[in-house]
Amino acid sequence: MKIFDIIKLNDRIIRGGFIFITIVSLFSINCNSDGAFRVTVYSPEIQPIGGARIAGGIDWDAFSVETDFEGVAILPSHARGQRATISKTNFYPYEVESLEPRYYVIESTPQMMKLIGEINGDLVQAVQFDSDRISAVDYHGNYHVYEYNDNGLNQIASVQLPSCIRYFKVFGDTLWLSTHDQGFYVYSLQNLLQPQIICHIDIPGYNIRPFAVKDTILAVAETEGALRLFLFSYDGQFQEIVGLGDFWVRDVTFISHYLIIVGANTSNRKCFPVVYDLQDPANPQRVYTGSEPEFLFCFMYKNYLVMQAYSYTSVPIDYRLLDLSNPANPHEAGSYPSDAYFIDIINDSTAIGMYSPSVTVLKGGILSGFNIAATVSEGYMLDEFGGSYPPYYIIAHNLWKLED
Repeated sequence: MKIFDIIKLNDRIIRGGFIFITIVSLFSINCNSDGAFRVTVYSPEIQPIGGARIAGGIDWDAFSVETDFEGVAILPSHARGQRATISKTNFYPYEVESLEPRYYVIESTPQMMKLIGEINGDLVQAVQFDSDRISAVDYHGNYHVYEYNDNGLNQIASVQLPSCIRYFKVFGDTLWLSTHDQGFYVYSLQNLLQPQIICHIDIPGYNIRPFAVKDTILAVAETEGALRLFLFSYDGQFQEIVGLGDFWVRDVTFISHYLIIVGANTSNRKCFPVVYDLQDPANPQRVYTGSEPEFLFCFMYKNYLVMQAYSYTSVPIDYRLLDLSNPANPHEAGSYPSDAYFIDIINDSTAIGMYSPSVTVLKGGILSGFNIAATVSEGYMLDEFGGSYPPYYIIAHNLWKLED
């Protein structure tokens, strides 16, 4: 081989190597040798968004990574092409159909959630929520009372109530607790700082769930099986009078002398209301049986049954209202849009929703639809909503305030 040919060959090798190195370098900007890749999150103003969480997958394919101060997150190789959600408090959750090494833009919500402070406990629920004081109980029976303002919380009382609390309801100044295997405990809340036990109604049942009380009638639901009716007295005495069907119950309530069962039967776990006339509690009369097979989630708000179907499609999501003002003859009150799945409706203009993995505060109208006002996307068990006194909300063990 001539010297000239050797020089040309070396030149091709050098230039080819440079091109190869350039390609590899460009690829490595967004992808690592192990298949991990980079995603960048910006605001519409092209400002990097730090602390945004990118999460998706299930089981061993699950991933959850937070962006750094430059808005950059390094995702594992198995996240590529996966469906994911980008979330951050006070930003609209952004759904990605197929995650790729690129940049994404998320927008801030019209209002802001401000963190006020932490509330102690596990699965915390507000018993009473006023403008400056909160009493709350958790699953383990830890009862705390707090004074609060915009600057924080101050615990002023703590009492141990029975543990393994499944549900509770407050009727006036009386607190009812249902438990896993100890029946019901009833407390007076006349002194909010020191609840006083009225009685223990030791109704058998391991997993006592929703219940309803009217006068001396107690309707008791368990995980599955018959919903039982009891006559009781406040000295702890009780007598079972009848069992009603085979239900999986989400909620049960009284409207006048009618018992409303919200949930499903155990052979078909779809949302429906069943209504019994209990003018004669020993001889309940079923006066209405609904059938809403397309709805998987429902709850009562005032005299409305709020029904919502789970959908993999994007928002808005319609919810339907069933008016139970006349429980023996319910009628549809319309279908309205929402851009999150409801957890609860607080009042006619405010709702709490879930747009996984964010809890959302929604504003609007019960008869016109709700839209996201702000989000909370940080904290353990974000589907945990513990109560509210707008603009204050307990979300995932913390007290938040909705600000303009």
